[in-house]
Amino acid sequence: MTIDPNDPLGETPGGVPPQPRRAASARFDVGAGQGEESLREALDPATNSLGEALKLSYRILQLGIVVLIGAFLLSGFKSVNEGDTGVRTLFGAIAGKDGEQQLEPGFQPFWPYPIGDLIVFSQSTKGVPMTQEFWPAGRQQGDMRQKTLQEQIDSATPDSGLKPGGVGVGDGSLLTKDGDIAHTQLEFSYEIVDAVRYLEAISPTDTVEFVKAAVRQAAVEAASGLTLAEFTDSRDILGPVVAERAQRTLDRLNVGIRLTSVTTSERMAPFAVENRYRDVQTGRENAKSTVERARQDAARELTAVAGGEVYAELLKQIREYEELLGAGRKADAEAKLVELGKRMEAPDVGGDVAQIIARAKASEAALRAGLERDLRRLESLAPSFRESGAQIVRQLWIDAVREVLEDPLAEIYAGPDALGSVALRLTSSNEIMQARRNAEIARQKVQQAARDAGTFFAPNSEQISIDKAGRVLKRDASGAIGKN
Repeated sequence: MTIDPNDPLGETPGGVPPQPRRAASARFDVGAGQGEESLREALDPATNSLGEALKLSYRILQLGIVVLIGAFLLSGFKSVNEGDTGVRTLFGAIAGKDGEQQLEPGFQPFWPYPIGDLIVFSQSTKGVPMTQEFWPAGRQQGDMRQKTLQEQIDSATPDSGLKPGGVGVGDGSLLTKDGDIAHTQLEFSYEIVDAVRYLEAISPTDTVEFVKAAVRQAAVEAASGLTLAEFTDSRDILGPVVAERAQRTLDRLNVGIRLTSVTTSERMAPFAVENRYRDVQTGRENAKSTVERARQDAARELTAVAGGEVYAELLKQIREYEELLGAGRKADAEAKLVELGKRMEAPDVGGDVAQIIARAKASEAALRAGLERDLRRLESLAPSFRESGAQIVRQLWIDAVREVLEDPLAEIYAGPDALGSVALRLTSSNEIMQARRNAEIARQKVQQAARDAGTFFAPNSEQISIDKAGRVLKRDASGAIGKN
């Protein structure tokens, strides 16, 4: 059997001509007499290259190990941000001296995990809501839409009871001091003041629920000390009381937590009560508006009476005068009356007071002029009266009788002297009676017209009383209302 040097294994299929063999690119010759030493010398370059490669790999491995050890040691170094705090733990236990265990903001070197660790967390938490604990559960509208708060109040009736259940399922509520039901929504903020006590007492993941439990208990206690009116007052009385009571609970449990604020965003009576209470509030607001309008009307009227802001001073002096008069201090009342009169005549007084003063002065001038005319007439009659007094008196009497008899409404009756004690019942004629009525009506019309026009016509004559107490008519204040 002949073996093909190009196919020593005989793998070429029969009938397929063998491929020509590629010529050798190199030839290894071992000279005669060299043997193993020559072979070793030929292999030394490859061995040296492999050794150098192994040494380089080992050095790189050593460097990587050193780097990993350094990275491992540096992994325990952390930076604590502003507003964060925490503690160091060594093999799971809090490390550090007493009073120095809590971390401060800044760079903190320490052993790497699992040898040591830095537990860092936020020092303060703000605005944690409690919207369902003491608040009615939401109601559905007919279209399965959630009712708004106003819609729930409008649709509430007195027989609408509270639905029992857990938070968010049933209606939450509080009982006040007077036994009424109230609802509120709270919001609180807290901070960690002692990280060691905090981590020893509770888990950071349970902190919010822990503080909520303290606030819920405090809210129940605080509401029991307030009436419904105090509870729903515009000022937030409930929040500070809840904060104080909840802080006492946290201090007693020694958890290292301090409440920074507790506020109530909503406070109200049950919806059915709130529905009716809104009407009361509307009535109060309407009453305030009415009172304010009345004050404005009063100020406008008083301004019209005295002008400007003078009325306040005049009212004060009038009250002082009445108090002095009622106390029986006649001299002081007289002095105050004189002072009040001078004040009313001042130039800055206007309105009705100025008009009345002007009419009074005009009346005084007219009265003075009439008295002066009468005085001049008496002075002209005085010489004749001294010469013949009886004659002058008789003449004046005749003139008075003539003036009376010339009145068209006067009636003259003559009766015989012999009747003695017989009484006569006489009736005026219809024409005279009708004339008298017409004259009285005309007089009243003239009086009213004079008053409407602001002219003088016996002003305040209805306050004049004869022989009994009334308004002061004498300068010595001897007769006045409230004096006796």
